[in-house]
Amino acid sequence: MKHIILLSFLGIIVTLNSFAQKKVNYLKTSSGLEYALVKKGSGKKVKNGCRIYVNYTTRIKPDTVFDSNSNSKPYAFIQGQEEVLKGWEEGISLLREGDSAHFKIPPTLAYGEKKLGTIPANTTLLLEVKIVKVEQAFYNLSGKDTITFPSGLKKILISKGTSEHVKPFNNVTMQFTGYVLNKNGYKRVFQSSLTNSNLAVFQLGAGRMVKGLDEGIATMQIGEQSTFIVPPYLGFGDKISGLVPGNSTLFFDIAVLGSDDVVWHTMNKDTLFGKEGLKILPVETKKGSLITTEDIVTFDYTGYFYDSLKHPIIFDNTIERKDPVSMRPGAKSNLPFFKESLTHLKTGEKAILFVPPSMAFGNRKNGMIPSNTPLVLQVNILETKHYPFFSVTGLDTVSFSSGLKIIFVRQGAGDSAVTGNVVSIAYTGFIIDSLGKYRIFDASRENGKYLDFAVGKEKVIKGLDEAVKGMRVGESRRLIIPFNLGYGEKGVPDAGIPAKSSLYFDVELVEIKDPENQKNENRTQIK
Repeated sequence: MKHIILLSFLGIIVTLNSFAQKKVNYLKTSSGLEYALVKKGSGKKVKNGCRIYVNYTTRIKPDTVFDSNSNSKPYAFIQGQEEVLKGWEEGISLLREGDSAHFKIPPTLAYGEKKLGTIPANTTLLLEVKIVKVEQAFYNLSGKDTITFPSGLKKILISKGTSEHVKPFNNVTMQFTGYVLNKNGYKRVFQSSLTNSNLAVFQLGAGRMVKGLDEGIATMQIGEQSTFIVPPYLGFGDKISGLVPGNSTLFFDIAVLGSDDVVWHTMNKDTLFGKEGLKILPVETKKGSLITTEDIVTFDYTGYFYDSLKHPIIFDNTIERKDPVSMRPGAKSNLPFFKESLTHLKTGEKAILFVPPSMAFGNRKNGMIPSNTPLVLQVNILETKHYPFFSVTGLDTVSFSSGLKIIFVRQGAGDSAVTGNVVSIAYTGFIIDSLGKYRIFDASRENGKYLDFAVGKEKVIKGLDEAVKGMRVGESRRLIIPFNLGYGEKGVPDAGIPAKSSLYFDVELVEIKDPENQKNENRTQIK
């Protein structure tokens, strides 16, 4: 039994399928496997040691699918390494890239006599498969010389690169496959950039890789391909790491594609100075408006600090993990240097931020960043959007005797909120300054949480309590709350709310948590 192929027990029932629709002539092998070539390809022949990418559907009966990758990327495995069912390995060994085939896999080559999930005992599996791609999974080490370093690391050169070597503390771009050998001598891949056709980027010498790999890659040239054999004490030691057992010798097939300096070098000296010693050095400037505290900004950054030997050590890189940051500079949760620096920049610009410890983590250690450490961030502004305030143009404003005003933005459905209900709302609270600009002082949407409170129980400011009554689930309203129903004559200056400020709230009722209580109150009102 191989759990890798049993991706899910979906129990999807279909009425029409290719097994039922077409009559297929099967051939039978000596093991009992039956196969029929449906469409012939012209690509590489499947061989042991190849990485095979397939689209497949497996059925228990002609009308019952239990596993399929039809709605996802091709499934990848390595042929001949016991990663899949015996019936899969035997059947796919008969094919080549581009082939489509049907198989009937007897229980002896599948899950045998035991019931497994929704699969009955002694089930013959019906497999439809197309070979999407065939590629060599591992470097061929036959006839290659092995170099042993004093540390015990071993290197097998597969092919030379250019005369340019990688440089310490550079970002190295590479393709790699890491594997171990199991007790039967089969290769077990524990990580590979090739599986998802991605490139890997690591900073060399910064301790982000196992010691043996840091040492080995430092010996490589751009364009070189080599295999490294890493003893346990230069790898994960006696610890289990993911699919790697303790005390494992690691194997890495590495191809180095590039080596780039971490640090942006610029001749520009037009530095902008912010609060507390923050420095902003524009690298690439654009025309347009400066980012405001209320914009939603999407950007990439590389963050690093200098160690005691003045080497740049990357602590985060959104480009490497393909995860740009989106934030509103004025949000409370942000580090102060983001609010200060982003508002000096424009969409499309690049800049280097020199951040003093007081604006970063101060005397606190944070992950790999020591206490009292200045940070450097290289920022690339990708996109700027206006904050998604409700559009109220052309909508009527309804005034109440209390002074509260409401603009009804979107209707809801279902139950209405009444006194005593516990409600959940999403909101953005803001003021409008003397220049007519919106200034957010609080927004539940930014921390992914809703505000829960009991209506009419004075748990929130009076204007909000009054305005939520009568709202239906899904309804949106803009509230204009006079200061006497908000934070009074003094306001809350520390929160950005001046004295005698009218408050604005864009509110959506997300949920009424006790509808039964509401129904009882409605019945009482009818009486």
